[in-house]
Amino acid sequence: MRKEIFILPVLWLLGGAPLLASDVVAVLSGASGPYQEALAGLQGVLGPVPNATLPALPDLAGAKVVVTFGSEAALKSYPGSVALVAALLPDPSLQIDHGGSLTKVGLPPAAAVLVAKMKALNPMASELAALNPNGSYSAYLAQLKAAVAAAGMTLVVKKVSSLSDLGATLPGLKGEVQSLWVPPDPLFMNPQTFGILTAFCKGAGIGFFAPVAGLARAGSLAGVAPSFKQVGATAAGAAKAYVAGGSPGAWVYPQRAETTVNTTVAAQLGLSDSVGKADSRVQ
Repeated sequence: MRKEIFILPVLWLLGGAPLLASDVVAVLSGASGPYQEALAGLQGVLGPVPNATLPALPDLAGAKVVVTFGSEAALKSYPGSVALVAALLPDPSLQIDHGGSLTKVGLPPAAAVLVAKMKALNPMASELAALNPNGSYSAYLAQLKAAVAAAGMTLVVKKVSSLSDLGATLPGLKGEVQSLWVPPDPLFMNPQTFGILTAFCKGAGIGFFAPVAGLARAGSLAGVAPSFKQVGATAAGAAKAYVAGGSPGAWVYPQRAETTVNTTVAAQLGLSDSVGKADSRVQ
């Protein structure tokens, strides 16, 4: 899988007018599974959508919105007359030079959804730490801070940019926080870094929440993330808003997330009772 992806025909009435097949087109950076799943999520909401996989590009004649999956597709040049909805971006700070309206679809779930999932599994946690790689997740972490506060908790954000930063940051979290979340950034999504995170959290008694559901199997307490289909469906919602003449905003986030729990780790942290109460798939 490439690093960057760590990475029903329905008639919708929009403002009294039907969504036409030509209103929205999709561009995929590649043909791999995650892109195809995201496209399926898009089409599950919008119905058949003209699409192409790079290096090919679809016919944009009459299009109002271009939905892209992956960084390469997002960085292509599109007419300023169309709105651009960019999804499956590994780096949320990616600078996209587009002369028209632009919305990015986040890889993490909506902040309130993430907090609810973490709270369900670790209900006694009052302090949550989040790592911000190179400051690229600052916009999302601002929303996470508000969601954490609304849940009666405190968010501690630590900016890291390298393994040495991580090594210097983690010891200070011991005894200060009860849960740790990291975003789906390549800095954290490799065996070496992930091993450091899981080992530290196990030793410190901290519930480690990974940004990919399946990573619970690798030693985190849980993995919480939207599926690729849910990311595609979220992009469809943004596209519908543009076609209707509205604006979904600079960022939209999936309102659903899948959770996988490592029951062994949960037992070690004394959280076995919470596992049955959480909306989770248990490993």
